[in-house]
Amino acid sequence: MKLIRGIAMVATLVALTGCGSSRPTDQEAQDAIAASFVQASNGLMKVTSFRDFSLVGCHEAEHQADDVVCDVGGSVLVDLAGTQQARPFVEPIRFSKSSGTWTAQKP
Repeated sequence: MKLIRGIAMVATLVALTGCGSSRPTDQEAQDAIAASFVQASNGLMKVTSFRDFSLVGCHEAEHQADDVVCDVGGSVLVDLAGTQQARPFVEPIRFSKSSGTWTAQKP
């Protein structure tokens, strides 16, 4: 009986691992946000780091079953033409995954 339960648990874990994540990791979210800053500024702004980054309250986006909306908090440190600036960042962000890469946009 224990063997059957053990096999069932392993099968369940393997099946769940194959499903992939329904939300980005902190690093994936930071990479997606950094890319959106570069794109929005036509390459003039570069994200150098994040402070007190938090990714909470993630839930399925309305009308987009594959997207997820998360509340993002903390500060984004950007380099704009050689000047470092810290920008508070507390807002919901919609994350989409395409070809294995997460993107970030306002919901």
